[in-house]
Amino acid sequence: MKTEFKRLSKKTKLLLNHSEGFDVDFKRDLEGVKLKTLIAFANSRSGGTVLVGVEEYTSDEGLQRGRIVGCDVSDKARLQIQNKALSCVPPIMIQLYSENLNKRPILRIDIPSGSQKPYCSPSGEYSLRADGRNRALQPGDMLQLFMERESDQFLQRFKYAVSKLEQQVAVMDSELRTGVDQMIDDITRLDKDTAHILNELYRRFMDLKLETESSKRHDHQVERKIQRLKHGLDHKYRELAGRMDNINLKVDALLNHLQVEDPICHRVREQVLEMALMIEEKDNPDLLADFADIIVRIYPDIEPEKLMGWVNDALGIVSSNEIPH
Repeated sequence: MKTEFKRLSKKTKLLLNHSEGFDVDFKRDLEGVKLKTLIAFANSRSGGTVLVGVEEYTSDEGLQRGRIVGCDVSDKARLQIQNKALSCVPPIMIQLYSENLNKRPILRIDIPSGSQKPYCSPSGEYSLRADGRNRALQPGDMLQLFMERESDQFLQRFKYAVSKLEQQVAVMDSELRTGVDQMIDDITRLDKDTAHILNELYRRFMDLKLETESSKRHDHQVERKIQRLKHGLDHKYRELAGRMDNINLKVDALLNHLQVEDPICHRVREQVLEMALMIEEKDNPDLLADFADIIVRIYPDIEPEKLMGWVNDALGIVSSNEIPH
């Protein structure tokens, strides 16, 4: 990734045309970059940017804007900023860019919203970006950051569970389609064989009829031919009945396969229990109280009565500590 620009990047130009706010801060030199500024942006929802070598001034229209004054952009300066970010608890990952190298160089520090909130200084100071300034983190803010992190982790686990469920459904769908295709092939072959047998029987019957009409004097011979034909017919029909029995066995096996418990419902019931156990481990009564409503919203395609039954079963298991293995 390119980290050095001879001119100003589009992002920097845009930030200079705005006043300091929740997503940007101007610093005249490296000494102005404090730990609390990096921490405040990392704890915010969208992160932010610090422009070093820029001072704030008031334009002719009375608006606050950023003006380039330049700063040290050497490797030593960049390392100084990186060390500050890495000294936070937990360490903050930042991106450094050197810009406007042809004139007065500046440093652009991009601080993304952290995935391990809340962040603090080595001495335990927490801060948050708000209204263009850094303020101390209040207990309510701290709780919100913890809840956001737990929600993100839950969402990742839920997405993984849904992905595994989709893979299982795809495998079952493939097996079902293969079984149906095989059954259709067997029925098609049986239909062709049946048509061939019936045509052969009809041809032989017509031949026999002609022979009978022209050979009435040979009744004994005709009777023997009829007996042979009858025997052949019996054999063919027994063969046909046997093949029909095989087809029926395949159809019964497929129907029995389809009568097993819906795999989607089975997996959802397991996931309801997993969620109940997770909430119980977090010891969050409020979230546990809203558990049923949450489950109904997550699985709108399943009957609410069925979901409520699974929720009650899961809560009963959790409360009795009888966790199935």
